[in-house]
Amino acid sequence: MPLLLGIDFGTTYFKVGLFDERGDLRGLGRVAVEKRIARPGWCELPVETFWDLLRHGLREALAAAAASQSDIGALSYSSQANTFVLLDSADRPLTPLVIWTDTRGGAAPAEWMAFSEREAFRHTVGFGPLTPESAVCKWRWFQRQEPGLWLRVARVMTISDYFTFAITGEPAGDAGTAALLGLFDLRRNEWWPEALAAFGVDREKLSRPLPPGARCGTVSRTGASLLGLATNIPYAVGGLDHQVAAVGSGLGRFADLSISTGTVLAAVALVDKVNGIRGCFHGPHIDGRRFYRLAFDPVGAGQLEDYRREFARDQTIEQLVALAADPTSPGRAVREIMQRVALAQRKLVSRVAGGEKIRAIAATGGGARSSLWLQIKADILGVPVIVPRCAERACLGAAVFAAAAAGVYRDADEAIAAMIRPDRVFEPAGGANDPAYSVKP
Repeated sequence: MPLLLGIDFGTTYFKVGLFDERGDLRGLGRVAVEKRIARPGWCELPVETFWDLLRHGLREALAAAAASQSDIGALSYSSQANTFVLLDSADRPLTPLVIWTDTRGGAAPAEWMAFSEREAFRHTVGFGPLTPESAVCKWRWFQRQEPGLWLRVARVMTISDYFTFAITGEPAGDAGTAALLGLFDLRRNEWWPEALAAFGVDREKLSRPLPPGARCGTVSRTGASLLGLATNIPYAVGGLDHQVAAVGSGLGRFADLSISTGTVLAAVALVDKVNGIRGCFHGPHIDGRRFYRLAFDPVGAGQLEDYRREFARDQTIEQLVALAADPTSPGRAVREIMQRVALAQRKLVSRVAGGEKIRAIAATGGGARSSLWLQIKADILGVPVIVPRCAERACLGAAVFAAAAAGVYRDADEAIAAMIRPDRVFEPAGGANDPAYSVKP
């Protein structure tokens, strides 16, 4: 049976996973993304480095799977949002990939902020207001600071748009990541003319947003040479990383909500309609009916890394987490950090749940590898926390899309049923009122 390729464009790591039709991980490549900080506030990844990292990750995955490129039957991705590249009329990159954490654009101008704070904006695009990380703020920076370069821009592509275009030749992307640009009308599934006009964005320079998981052509000869694949492999657009990881965790199947503990903390739920909840983001779900609702906290598990750098440079994060079972220092300090993270996640869960009863939560991200941490989360959240069998849930979610695109399964729902299985369940014990969880978030 052909292998299914799922790529995770993470902020810290790119991961390349090869799966069989049962959802079992056969090979994984994991490469660190070393960004370029040319000036304070800037964060870039050269386009050549982007492809080098992906090729390296794919070679690692193929070696681990004892497979060759001819064994790959379809591919898709999981993507960060608001990371972009500018292309000229010959489709050559004019810039590096400008990473979403780049803040060179600064705060949006007052008129933009006023527009993005309107209730109509939140109900149409699913979030608000704009932040310095918003891509449109950085596009404005290029217009003002690099006018000569901007005049040469023929295409403005997010990282997932660019990957799709380079691999298939189709100027398309997924609506799941497009939804976080502040330009996409979730009710009509198309670019919103009023937002395009307000932010001075030319619709003709944007890609065509497709539903997450939709098939989008096959691997072209150019795409095959860029990544090291065979040609004519079915390709599906993916979706926002937190959304795709939630799909790969069984959201909507055996969990009502998904939480992620990684570079950022996130909570994802599925809802029937978009509303104007502040601090939440919305985008289209793969079923075409519902929407994902996302809330995140940028502090994330970075608190552990901060502690390691200051107090335990000779320890790895994994070693620190293992120490947390020890009630004495430094285990106590690490445990308190883990508790603070879980308390922050409880706030995110409450925000995305919108008052709905949550019966079970799926856990993703690096924090889902620690049994102690998972038990802490179950106790503080007060509901069972489920861990899917596959640790690389964003890659698996992308492989689900690939399986549907290749016709291995009739659609994504059938693929999810066949490929995603729960492993462990952590039942709440003491609960958030236990004195052990008195640490303030």
